[in-house]
Amino acid sequence: MLSLNRVYIYPVKSLRGLRVSHAAAGISGLNFDRHFMLTNTDGTFITARQYPEMVLFTPVMLPDGLCLYAPDGSAASVRFTDFHPQEAPTEVWGNHFTARIAPADINRWLSGFFNHNIELRWIGPQPTRRIKDHQQIPLGFADGFPYLLTSESSLRDLQKRCPAGVQMEQFRPNLVVTGAEAWDEDRWRVVRIGNVIFDVARPCSRCVLTTVNPQRGHKHGAGEPLATLQRFRTGEDGNINFGQNLIARNSGLVREGDRFEVLETGEAPVYGAGIIEDTRKPRAEAVSQFSLQWNDRQWQGNNQQPLLEQLESQGIRVAWSCRAGVCGGCRIRLLEGEVTPLKKSAIAEDGTILCCSCIPAGPLRLSEA
Repeated sequence: MLSLNRVYIYPVKSLRGLRVSHAAAGISGLNFDRHFMLTNTDGTFITARQYPEMVLFTPVMLPDGLCLYAPDGSAASVRFTDFHPQEAPTEVWGNHFTARIAPADINRWLSGFFNHNIELRWIGPQPTRRIKDHQQIPLGFADGFPYLLTSESSLRDLQKRCPAGVQMEQFRPNLVVTGAEAWDEDRWRVVRIGNVIFDVARPCSRCVLTTVNPQRGHKHGAGEPLATLQRFRTGEDGNINFGQNLIARNSGLVREGDRFEVLETGEAPVYGAGIIEDTRKPRAEAVSQFSLQWNDRQWQGNNQQPLLEQLESQGIRVAWSCRAGVCGGCRIRLLEGEVTPLKKSAIAEDGTILCCSCIPAGPLRLSEA
Protein backbone atom coordinates (compact mmCIF):
# COMPACT_ATOMS: atom_id res chain seq x y z
CA MET A 1 0.00 0.00 0.00
CA LEU A 2 1.21 3.48 -0.81
CA SER A 3 1.56 5.86 2.12
CA LEU A 4 3.09 9.17 3.12
CA ASN A 5 6.40 8.32 4.75
CA ARG A 6 7.93 11.72 5.57
CA VAL A 7 6.86 15.36 5.81
CA TYR A 8 9.34 18.26 5.68
CA ILE A 9 9.04 22.01 5.99
CA TYR A 10 11.75 24.58 5.26
CA PRO A 11 10.82 27.77 7.16
CA VAL A 12 13.75 29.65 5.57
CA LYS A 13 14.56 28.96 1.93
CA SER A 14 17.84 26.97 1.59
CA LEU A 15 18.37 26.67 5.35
CA ARG A 16 18.11 23.31 7.13
CA GLY A 17 14.77 21.56 6.73
CA LEU A 18 12.64 20.26 9.59
CA ARG A 19 10.99 16.85 9.52
CA VAL A 20 7.55 17.02 11.14
CA SER A 21 4.94 14.36 11.92
CA HIS A 22 2.12 16.39 10.42
CA ALA A 23 1.41 19.76 8.85
CA ALA A 24 -1.46 21.90 7.66
CA ALA A 25 -1.61 21.85 3.86
CA GLY A 26 -3.07 24.80 1.96
CA ILE A 27 -3.06 26.07 -1.58
CA SER A 28 0.15 28.04 -0.89
CA GLY A 29 1.99 25.05 0.60
CA LEU A 30 2.56 23.55 4.01
CA ASN A 31 2.21 25.93 6.93
CA PHE A 32 5.47 27.86 7.52
CA ASP A 33 7.17 26.31 4.50
CA ARG A 34 9.55 28.85 2.92
CA HIS A 35 7.91 31.85 4.54
CA PHE A 36 11.35 33.42 5.02
CA MET A 37 14.30 33.92 2.69
CA LEU A 38 17.76 35.49 2.57
CA THR A 39 18.33 38.07 -0.16
CA ASN A 40 20.84 40.57 -1.41
CA THR A 41 20.06 44.13 -0.41
CA ASP A 42 18.42 44.69 -3.80
CA GLY A 43 15.91 41.94 -3.06
CA THR A 44 17.34 39.21 -5.30
CA PHE A 45 17.23 35.81 -3.64
CA ILE A 46 20.30 33.90 -2.50
CA THR A 47 20.42 30.17 -1.85
CA ALA A 48 22.72 27.29 -0.95
CA ARG A 49 23.54 27.03 -4.65
CA GLN A 50 25.81 30.04 -4.06
CA TYR A 51 26.44 29.58 -0.34
CA PRO A 52 26.26 25.84 0.49
CA GLU A 53 26.96 26.57 4.16
CA MET A 54 23.42 27.95 4.42
CA VAL A 55 22.13 24.39 4.99
CA LEU A 56 23.93 24.34 8.36
CA PHE A 57 21.69 27.08 9.81
CA THR A 58 18.69 25.71 11.73
CA PRO A 59 15.41 27.65 11.81
CA VAL A 60 12.92 27.22 14.64
CA MET A 61 9.42 28.66 14.46
CA LEU A 62 8.30 30.60 17.53
CA PRO A 63 4.71 31.57 18.44
CA ASP A 64 5.48 35.17 17.48
CA GLY A 65 8.31 34.79 14.96
CA LEU A 66 11.49 32.93 14.09
CA CYS A 67 14.75 31.90 15.77
CA LEU A 68 17.87 31.06 13.74
CA TYR A 69 20.71 28.92 15.10
CA ALA A 70 24.07 29.34 13.35
CA PRO A 71 26.70 26.58 12.98
CA ASP A 72 28.87 28.28 15.63
CA GLY A 73 26.10 27.93 18.24
CA SER A 74 25.02 31.56 18.25
CA ALA A 75 21.38 32.43 17.69
CA ALA A 76 19.16 35.37 16.79
CA SER A 77 15.42 35.82 17.01
CA VAL A 78 13.00 38.08 15.19
CA ARG A 79 9.30 38.66 15.72
CA PHE A 80 6.80 39.05 12.93
CA THR A 81 6.01 42.53 14.26
CA ASP A 82 9.72 43.50 13.98
CA PHE A 83 9.70 43.26 10.18
CA HIS A 84 9.43 46.57 8.39
CA PRO A 85 5.75 47.16 7.59
CA GLN A 86 6.57 48.64 4.19
CA GLU A 87 6.71 46.00 1.45
CA ALA A 88 10.00 45.93 -0.49
CA PRO A 89 10.64 44.69 -4.07
CA THR A 90 11.80 41.06 -4.02
CA GLU A 91 12.71 38.53 -6.71
CA VAL A 92 12.89 34.73 -7.09
CA TRP A 93 13.82 33.27 -10.50
CA GLY A 94 12.71 36.39 -12.34
CA ASN A 95 9.38 36.46 -10.50
CA HIS A 96 8.98 39.95 -9.00
CA PHE A 97 6.80 40.64 -5.97
CA THR A 98 7.10 42.27 -2.53
CA ALA A 99 8.10 41.09 0.95
CA ARG A 100 9.01 42.55 4.35
CA ILE A 101 12.60 43.15 5.52
CA ALA A 102 13.91 42.14 8.97
CA PRO A 103 15.48 44.69 11.35
CA ALA A 104 19.06 45.82 10.78
CA ASP A 105 20.48 43.94 13.81
CA ILE A 106 19.55 40.46 12.61
CA ASN A 107 20.66 41.34 9.06
CA ARG A 108 24.08 42.41 10.40
CA TRP A 109 24.30 39.15 12.35
CA LEU A 110 23.54 37.08 9.26
CA SER A 111 25.83 39.13 7.00
CA GLY A 112 28.77 38.40 9.29
CA PHE A 113 28.65 34.72 8.31
CA PHE A 114 28.78 35.37 4.58
CA ASN A 115 31.06 38.42 4.32
CA HIS A 116 28.31 39.91 2.24
CA ASN A 117 25.45 42.27 3.05
CA ILE A 118 22.29 40.20 3.11
CA GLU A 119 18.76 40.61 4.42
CA LEU A 120 16.20 38.27 5.95
CA ARG A 121 12.77 38.69 4.39
CA TRP A 122 9.28 37.46 5.33
CA ILE A 123 6.39 36.96 2.92
CA GLY A 124 4.21 39.03 5.24
CA PRO A 125 0.64 38.38 6.41
CA GLN A 126 -0.55 37.96 2.81
CA PRO A 127 1.89 36.75 0.12
CA THR A 128 1.96 38.99 -2.95
CA ARG A 129 3.70 36.43 -5.15
CA ARG A 130 1.77 34.18 -7.51
CA ILE A 131 2.60 30.94 -9.34
CA LYS A 132 3.53 31.56 -12.97
CA ASP A 133 0.67 30.31 -15.17
CA HIS A 134 -1.53 29.99 -12.04
CA GLN A 135 -2.05 33.62 -11.06
CA GLN A 136 -4.89 32.77 -8.68
CA ILE A 137 -2.59 30.79 -6.37
CA PRO A 138 -0.43 32.66 -3.80
CA LEU A 139 3.11 31.36 -3.28
CA GLY A 140 5.82 31.90 -0.69
CA PHE A 141 9.55 31.72 -1.45
CA ALA A 142 9.58 28.23 -3.01
CA ASP A 143 11.31 28.00 -6.39
CA GLY A 144 8.13 27.70 -8.43
CA PHE A 145 5.44 25.53 -6.85
CA PRO A 146 3.97 25.05 -3.35
CA TYR A 147 4.83 21.35 -2.97
CA LEU A 148 7.55 18.91 -3.95
CA LEU A 149 6.83 15.18 -3.84
CA THR A 150 9.50 12.46 -4.03
CA SER A 151 9.50 8.66 -3.84
CA GLU A 152 11.54 6.42 -1.55
CA SER A 153 11.76 3.74 -4.27
CA SER A 154 13.13 6.20 -6.83
CA LEU A 155 15.74 7.33 -4.32
CA ARG A 156 16.79 3.71 -3.73
CA ASP A 157 17.17 3.17 -7.48
CA LEU A 158 19.34 6.28 -7.69
CA GLN A 159 21.41 5.09 -4.71
CA LYS A 160 22.15 1.82 -6.53
CA ARG A 161 23.41 3.70 -9.58
CA CYS A 162 25.33 6.50 -7.86
CA PRO A 163 28.96 5.99 -6.72
CA ALA A 164 28.44 8.50 -3.89
CA GLY A 165 26.09 8.38 -0.93
CA VAL A 166 22.73 10.06 -1.55
CA GLN A 167 20.18 11.23 1.03
CA MET A 168 16.57 12.28 0.47
CA GLU A 169 17.37 15.55 2.25
CA GLN A 170 19.55 16.59 -0.71
CA PHE A 171 16.38 16.94 -2.80
CA ARG A 172 14.53 19.04 -0.20
CA PRO A 173 11.06 17.49 -0.66
CA ASN A 174 7.94 18.34 1.33
CA LEU A 175 6.19 15.00 0.88
CA VAL A 176 7.85 11.59 0.55
CA VAL A 177 5.80 8.60 -0.54
CA THR A 178 6.67 4.93 0.05
CA GLY A 179 5.29 1.71 -1.44
CA ALA A 180 5.40 2.71 -5.11
CA GLU A 181 7.62 1.24 -7.80
CA ALA A 182 10.65 3.34 -8.73
CA TRP A 183 9.73 6.22 -11.04
CA ASP A 184 5.98 5.45 -10.92
CA GLU A 185 5.53 9.13 -10.04
CA ASP A 186 6.35 10.03 -13.65
CA ARG A 187 2.85 8.84 -14.60
CA TRP A 188 0.88 10.39 -11.73
CA ARG A 189 -1.42 13.29 -12.63
CA VAL A 190 -3.76 13.57 -9.61
CA VAL A 191 -3.06 12.18 -6.11
CA ARG A 192 -4.66 12.30 -2.68
CA ILE A 193 -2.98 12.34 0.73
CA GLY A 194 -5.47 12.02 3.58
CA ASN A 195 -8.29 14.26 2.39
CA VAL A 196 -6.13 16.67 0.38
CA ILE A 197 -6.15 16.30 -3.42
CA PHE A 198 -3.14 17.46 -5.41
CA ASP A 199 -2.62 18.05 -9.11
CA VAL A 200 0.81 17.06 -10.39
CA ALA A 201 1.98 20.22 -12.15
CA ARG A 202 5.26 19.06 -13.68
CA PRO A 203 8.50 17.21 -12.90
CA CYS A 204 11.05 19.00 -10.74
CA SER A 205 14.23 19.90 -12.63
CA ARG A 206 17.34 19.55 -10.51
CA CYS A 207 20.45 21.69 -10.11
CA VAL A 208 23.73 21.93 -8.23
CA LEU A 209 21.85 22.23 -4.91
CA THR A 210 21.39 18.44 -4.95
CA THR A 211 25.18 18.08 -4.65
CA VAL A 212 25.30 19.92 -1.29
CA ASN A 213 25.85 17.63 1.70
CA PRO A 214 23.18 18.69 4.25
CA GLN A 215 25.36 17.72 7.24
CA ARG A 216 28.62 19.29 6.05
CA GLY A 217 27.49 22.23 3.97
CA HIS A 218 29.71 21.72 0.95
CA LYS A 219 29.26 20.46 -2.62
CA HIS A 220 30.32 17.01 -3.78
CA GLY A 221 33.59 17.22 -5.71
CA ALA A 222 32.34 15.10 -8.62
CA GLY A 223 28.91 16.75 -8.78
CA GLU A 224 26.99 13.76 -7.42
CA PRO A 225 24.18 12.79 -7.49
CA LEU A 226 23.41 15.28 -10.29
CA ALA A 227 26.01 13.68 -12.55
CA THR A 228 24.42 10.24 -12.17
CA LEU A 229 20.90 11.60 -12.67
CA GLN A 230 22.06 13.23 -15.88
CA ARG A 231 22.98 9.79 -17.22
CA PHE A 232 19.42 8.44 -17.12
CA ARG A 233 16.97 11.19 -16.03
CA THR A 234 17.53 13.84 -18.69
CA GLY A 235 14.31 14.83 -20.42
CA GLU A 236 13.81 15.79 -24.05
CA ASP A 237 14.00 19.45 -22.97
CA GLY A 238 17.45 18.88 -21.42
CA ASN A 239 16.24 19.16 -17.83
CA ILE A 240 17.43 16.63 -15.25
CA ASN A 241 14.38 15.61 -13.22
CA PHE A 242 13.76 14.02 -9.83
CA GLY A 243 10.42 14.41 -8.02
CA GLN A 244 7.14 16.09 -8.91
CA ASN A 245 5.81 19.60 -8.26
CA LEU A 246 2.27 19.65 -6.87
CA ILE A 247 -0.59 22.13 -6.47
CA ALA A 248 -3.26 21.47 -3.82
CA ARG A 249 -6.93 21.69 -4.76
CA ASN A 250 -8.09 22.04 -1.15
CA SER A 251 -6.78 22.49 2.39
CA GLY A 252 -6.39 19.87 5.09
CA LEU A 253 -4.01 18.00 7.36
CA VAL A 254 -1.28 15.69 6.06
CA ARG A 255 0.41 13.23 8.42
CA GLU A 256 3.15 10.65 8.24
CA GLY A 257 1.45 7.31 7.66
CA ASP A 258 -1.48 8.80 5.72
CA ARG A 259 -2.82 6.70 2.87
CA PHE A 260 -1.53 7.86 -0.52
CA GLU A 261 -3.86 7.35 -3.48
CA VAL A 262 -3.22 7.84 -7.19
CA LEU A 263 -6.46 9.15 -8.68
CA GLU A 264 -5.35 9.77 -12.24
CA THR A 265 -2.36 8.76 -14.38
CA GLY A 266 -0.94 9.69 -17.76
CA GLU A 267 1.94 8.94 -20.07
CA ALA A 268 5.41 9.17 -18.53
CA PRO A 269 7.95 11.55 -20.11
CA VAL A 270 10.80 10.05 -22.10
CA TYR A 271 14.10 10.08 -20.21
CA GLY A 272 17.60 9.14 -21.23
CA ALA A 273 21.21 10.24 -20.98
CA GLY A 274 22.12 13.88 -21.39
CA ILE A 275 25.39 15.14 -22.78
CA ILE A 276 27.80 13.67 -20.25
CA GLU A 277 30.84 15.75 -19.37
CA ASP A 278 33.09 15.24 -16.41
CA THR A 279 33.70 18.38 -14.40
CA ARG A 280 37.41 19.11 -14.35
CA LYS A 281 39.04 20.14 -11.14
CA PRO A 282 40.88 23.42 -11.59
CA ARG A 283 44.63 23.09 -11.33
CA ALA A 284 46.09 24.35 -8.10
CA GLU A 285 47.74 27.63 -8.97
CA ALA A 286 49.18 30.46 -6.95
CA VAL A 287 46.59 33.14 -6.33
CA SER A 288 46.93 36.03 -8.73
CA GLN A 289 44.78 39.10 -9.31
CA PHE A 290 44.11 40.98 -12.51
CA SER A 291 41.59 43.24 -14.18
CA LEU A 292 38.10 42.00 -15.04
CA GLN A 293 35.82 44.24 -17.08
CA TRP A 294 32.08 43.89 -17.62
CA ASN A 295 30.88 46.41 -20.20
CA ASP A 296 32.23 49.70 -18.80
CA ARG A 297 32.74 48.41 -15.25
CA GLN A 298 36.18 47.27 -14.06
CA TRP A 299 37.51 45.61 -10.88
CA GLN A 300 40.21 43.25 -9.59
CA GLY A 301 39.39 39.58 -10.10
CA ASN A 302 41.28 36.36 -9.39
CA ASN A 303 42.19 32.97 -10.85
CA GLN A 304 40.49 30.93 -8.11
CA GLN A 305 36.72 31.48 -8.35
CA PRO A 306 34.29 30.77 -11.20
CA LEU A 307 33.37 33.87 -13.16
CA LEU A 308 29.73 33.70 -12.07
CA GLU A 309 30.72 34.11 -8.42
CA GLN A 310 33.06 37.00 -9.22
CA LEU A 311 30.38 38.78 -11.24
CA GLU A 312 27.83 38.33 -8.46
CA SER A 313 30.29 39.70 -5.90
CA GLN A 314 30.21 42.94 -7.89
CA GLY A 315 26.43 43.06 -7.94
CA ILE A 316 26.30 42.00 -11.60
CA ARG A 317 23.32 39.71 -12.10
CA VAL A 318 23.64 36.96 -14.68
CA ALA A 319 20.69 34.64 -15.33
CA TRP A 320 21.36 31.09 -14.18
CA SER A 321 19.47 27.98 -13.17
CA CYS A 322 21.67 24.97 -12.40
CA ARG A 323 25.13 26.47 -11.65
CA ALA A 324 26.50 23.15 -12.90
CA GLY A 325 27.18 23.79 -16.58
CA VAL A 326 24.06 21.91 -17.65
CA CYS A 327 21.26 24.41 -18.29
CA GLY A 328 23.28 26.91 -20.34
CA GLY A 329 21.49 29.82 -18.70
CA CYS A 330 24.61 31.69 -17.58
CA ARG A 331 26.19 32.08 -21.02
CA ILE A 332 28.00 35.41 -21.50
CA ARG A 333 30.33 36.79 -24.17
CA LEU A 334 34.12 36.67 -23.80
CA LEU A 335 35.42 39.69 -25.70
CA GLU A 336 39.07 39.46 -24.72
CA GLY A 337 41.29 37.21 -22.58
CA GLU A 338 41.48 33.55 -21.64
CA VAL A 339 39.59 31.36 -19.20
CA THR A 340 40.10 27.88 -17.76
CA PRO A 341 36.99 25.80 -18.57
CA LEU A 342 35.72 23.31 -16.01
CA LYS A 343 33.71 21.59 -18.75
CA LYS A 344 34.48 21.15 -22.42
CA SER A 345 31.18 22.76 -23.44
CA ALA A 346 31.85 25.83 -21.30
CA ILE A 347 33.51 27.56 -24.26
CA ALA A 348 31.49 27.82 -27.47
CA GLU A 349 32.73 28.56 -30.99
CA ASP A 350 30.67 31.77 -31.13
CA GLY A 351 32.80 33.40 -28.40
CA THR A 352 30.37 32.81 -25.55
CA ILE A 353 31.18 30.98 -22.31
CA LEU A 354 29.30 29.48 -19.38
CA CYS A 355 30.43 31.72 -16.55
CA CYS A 356 29.53 29.13 -13.87
CA SER A 357 32.06 26.74 -15.43
CA CYS A 358 34.95 29.06 -16.32
CA ILE A 359 37.73 30.48 -14.14
CA PRO A 360 39.66 33.53 -15.33
CA ALA A 361 43.22 32.75 -16.45
CA GLY A 362 44.13 36.43 -16.75
CA PRO A 363 42.61 39.84 -17.54
CA LEU A 364 39.18 39.61 -19.21
CA ARG A 365 36.69 41.78 -21.06
CA LEU A 366 33.14 40.49 -20.83
CA SER A 367 29.60 41.42 -21.84
CA GLU A 368 26.10 39.98 -22.13
CA ALA A 369 25.72 37.21 -24.68
